[in-house]
Amino acid sequence: ENLLITTTSSIMPNYGDVDYWDKRYEDEKDSPFDWLFDFHELEQIICSLLPDKNEKILMIGCGNAPFSNDLYSIGGYKNTINTDLSSVVIMLQSKKYPDQQWKVLDATQMDEISDNSFPVVIDKSLIDTLMCSSNRCMVSD
Repeated sequence: ENLLITTTSSIMPNYGDVDYWDKRYEDEKDSPFDWLFDFHELEQIICSLLPDKNEKILMIGCGNAPFSNDLYSIGGYKNTINTDLSSVVIMLQSKKYPDQQWKVLDATQMDEISDNSFPVVIDKSLIDTLMCSSNRCMVSD
């Protein structure tokens, strides 16, 4: 099992490994975590950039952060599809927030999503995860 990668300075989790995320979300199912900023810190910016609450939004790498639910319940953005590579977190989030849309999706392999079908894509920290993984990949059009 390749859950850790070694760098010259330390050992860090292999953020590109779905098994790492499945285990983390299972172990921390009662401990949601918002990477970087939470919705309250970004609400004013989001509302100014997205005045149409019916805008179709794709949230990639949603994890178990409260951000997705806050976007929906506080922000009023009800037309959001929350996606993550981890089937564990998608199952947990869909049980916790059944009124929202949750989908297992690898953001590096989005063949099932039609080009230009989402005018808005939100990525809070997925790019960091991809850049810190041992199986980095290049995404092409």
